[in-house]
Amino acid sequence: MKGRIKNILCGGAVLALLGWTVHTILQEQTPGQLAAALLGADWRILLLGVPLMALFICCEAKATHSILRSLGCGQPFRRCAYYSSVGFFFSTITPSATGGQPAQVLSMSKNGTPAASGALDMLLVTIGYNTAAMIWGVFALFTAGGLTERLGGQVGLLLGLGLAVFGLLDVAMFLFLFLPGPAKRLLHGCIALAARIYPPLDRAGLEEKADEHLREYRRGADLLRRTPALLVQVVGLSMLQLACSYAMPYVVYRAFGLTGFGLGEVMALQALCSIAVGYLPLPGSAGAAESVFLRSFLLIYGEALVAPAMILSRTLSCYLVLAATGVILAVGRVVRRPAAAQAKVEGAPQKKVKPAPMERAG
Repeated sequence: MKGRIKNILCGGAVLALLGWTVHTILQEQTPGQLAAALLGADWRILLLGVPLMALFICCEAKATHSILRSLGCGQPFRRCAYYSSVGFFFSTITPSATGGQPAQVLSMSKNGTPAASGALDMLLVTIGYNTAAMIWGVFALFTAGGLTERLGGQVGLLLGLGLAVFGLLDVAMFLFLFLPGPAKRLLHGCIALAARIYPPLDRAGLEEKADEHLREYRRGADLLRRTPALLVQVVGLSMLQLACSYAMPYVVYRAFGLTGFGLGEVMALQALCSIAVGYLPLPGSAGAAESVFLRSFLLIYGEALVAPAMILSRTLSCYLVLAATGVILAVGRVVRRPAAAQAKVEGAPQKKVKPAPMERAG
């Protein structure tokens, strides 16, 4: 019941934000003007977004491929690409991207990867992704220069909160990874404080869950000590993955034939926008991402093109990839079903046939 209410509230917030975004766009432009601007973009340049987003998926797939091999339960790269597609699809349609990783672990387990190894893979991928996002954020603050001053108070507040959330998560994950003792004391202290504030809280259950997560981090730390280059590789792949996403507004910028701003400036601005909405509990940051884009990229595209640019950029970097990964999931299920049925038949115990009684010679 609580989950249903949460989904309804989340869906309502998304629809309200999307409605406000559409209202804002139509205040500035008529549907005819919007369509004319969209059709005026160079579609040959826009097609560059397709391989960029394919590379986005493949970067995470390569990280998973390397981690699983290090754990001794390697999978072919094509399967790792399938896991990444599963993660992108479910992360986009669930609040705060909470559905992606459990779905990926489940997909891995169906191919024989132990759930513990799948969970550890997701942990290291998350650490790499958050670390890469923070590196990009710090880079963007210096690169965007005067552009950040024009973001406005509301976007600036979201950006500040986003950087704080990503920074705290990064510090916490590395603390849990390499300093498990202090991390355990800190977690248990926070749980004890919460139990004092709210006595009905299940303190013992929460402490047990915290210890379980810390054991997972300890396994991750052991793996990184055996293969120290693995974390560097995962962070590097996450940097490239995010670069593919952050470059999308520049592809759209060039498709409109615009000049004046460089690739680094546009990518830096997109990095800051992504951090500003990345922690919001909305599926795919829907609504919030569009609103922040309209405000932040006004200087880049101008009033006439900022709305069409937002539509094209979000279509290429989110909605088109969502549709593609949805098709991959559907095809994957169809392909897997006969294989699973065959494996079930082959694994079923065979009935013993009693030999016919031998006839006596007369």
